[in-house]
Amino acid sequence: MKKGLMTGTLMLVLIVTMFAVNAPAADDNVFKINIPQEPSILDPAHFRDDNATSIIYAIHEPLFRVAKDSRDWEPGLATDFTVSDDRLVYTIHLRKDAVWEDGTPITAEDVVYSLRRGVDPKVASEKAFDYYDIKNGEAVNKGELPLEEYGVKAIDDATIEITLERPIDFFIDLLKRPGFAPVQKAAGERLKDLYGTDVGKVVASGPFKLKSWEHDATIVLEKNDAYWDAQNVSLDGVLITLAKDANAITGLYKTGELDFMIVDTDFLPEFKDSPEFHSIPLVRVSFIEFNPNKEFLNNIKIREALSIAFNRKIYVENVLANGALPAYGMIPPGIKGKDGGDFREQAGNLVTDMALDPSAAERARKLLEEGLQELGKTREDMAQGLEMYCVDRPSSKKLAQAIQHMWRKTLNVEIKVVPMQVKMLIPLLMNGGFQMVVGGGRTGVTTDPSYFIDFIYYEGKWDDPVYTDFITKSFETTGDERIDYLMKAEKYVLDQFVFIPQNFPVANYVLKENIEGFRRPVIGIQYDFKYIQKK
Repeated sequence: MKKGLMTGTLMLVLIVTMFAVNAPAADDNVFKINIPQEPSILDPAHFRDDNATSIIYAIHEPLFRVAKDSRDWEPGLATDFTVSDDRLVYTIHLRKDAVWEDGTPITAEDVVYSLRRGVDPKVASEKAFDYYDIKNGEAVNKGELPLEEYGVKAIDDATIEITLERPIDFFIDLLKRPGFAPVQKAAGERLKDLYGTDVGKVVASGPFKLKSWEHDATIVLEKNDAYWDAQNVSLDGVLITLAKDANAITGLYKTGELDFMIVDTDFLPEFKDSPEFHSIPLVRVSFIEFNPNKEFLNNIKIREALSIAFNRKIYVENVLANGALPAYGMIPPGIKGKDGGDFREQAGNLVTDMALDPSAAERARKLLEEGLQELGKTREDMAQGLEMYCVDRPSSKKLAQAIQHMWRKTLNVEIKVVPMQVKMLIPLLMNGGFQMVVGGGRTGVTTDPSYFIDFIYYEGKWDDPVYTDFITKSFETTGDERIDYLMKAEKYVLDQFVFIPQNFPVANYVLKENIEGFRRPVIGIQYDFKYIQKK
């Protein structure tokens, strides 16, 4: 038996054993899914990885839920809302029958506490900027105003009022996001930084609650009978494995130990003609992020050379080979542009590579030579001093190594690939301790383009006055004028080669034919387990 096959077989045996230990009986009404990476945390105010979104969404009920069409909203903890004439004040009405899993009522006080928690300097959320659209969010987070000045208040036990910094047509879409889902005030105050880190450190309000969490192995959710809409939740639970090996995951699906599986590229030929196969485009961009404050990457000619030498057509057709589109901009198709048109079509291609211009390879080599000369460095210095991080799973390493090969072949430079666990990688990304990261990205939460470009401003890792001016003006304008500033910001970012768009992904998956009601939204979250029924 070949070594690789032996490794996959042993992995499958180990995972099946973990299922046997953690899973309910085989005839139980449980949905079984694999998520290929340990979630960093299950705290709405702190998580930064996509792997956590669906689990947080399952156990923390948002104010409004993502509708079946991915774009509209359904009632969650809130039943409805009204908006002031100036579009600045939202009055949100909470349902009065919602309780936490311990039976205590969910009140406006919990919601106010949770939203304040997002910008509270003492909480130090890594994504506090997500909450800056509410009035005084940035000033409160920076300690310039007291927490009480944040633009959210309780009118009574079942009514909250949210005041915005500026009119935002898509604000309700933000309230559908897992990051805006309330946490129980009593639990948050008691657990502090430990909230969402393990079993017993989460108080559920959603259709499911956290039953067990064997780190780096399995997560088990069980139906939350205290949930306000429990009568419409058919499943008894959700069993989540955290396997990384594609062979092992595929083996679990084939043996019926999984009901759903993302199809790895290597297995597309096997599954693409199956009635269980599905493929949907995602409102997402994957990109390489350079840190311009680090040696070698602080030279724009070197950044441009690396960008040009990344052949997106070869990458999507020969490496991904899953139907993804090459990305020549940061903002994917399907996002609103001027006069209701498509932003990507209107903005066009903003970067080039050897796929668009075969003569660009020579230009890339010339740029690299000039950049190294300006720094007084050699290719050997660059190989020893530069690393690119990727997520530590086989598929991510494969993609990073493909990019590494392109740079080696075209530029004759070797850049080391360093795989890293998400929970270790995220802090490096947020504090600027990285050099370059391959495979980062943004998944749309609305059809508005801002989410794909203004996060750079909020993260504060790249302080550029021209970009900052464009984004600030987008905050102060509306309509097509605002879209125009976002287009200018996108072009400027890509002209500086700080972010290098890779591809616009698709989701290829298989789902057992006895599963009904499974939702795979294209915006906001990965999976919604609430409506699943096993036939």
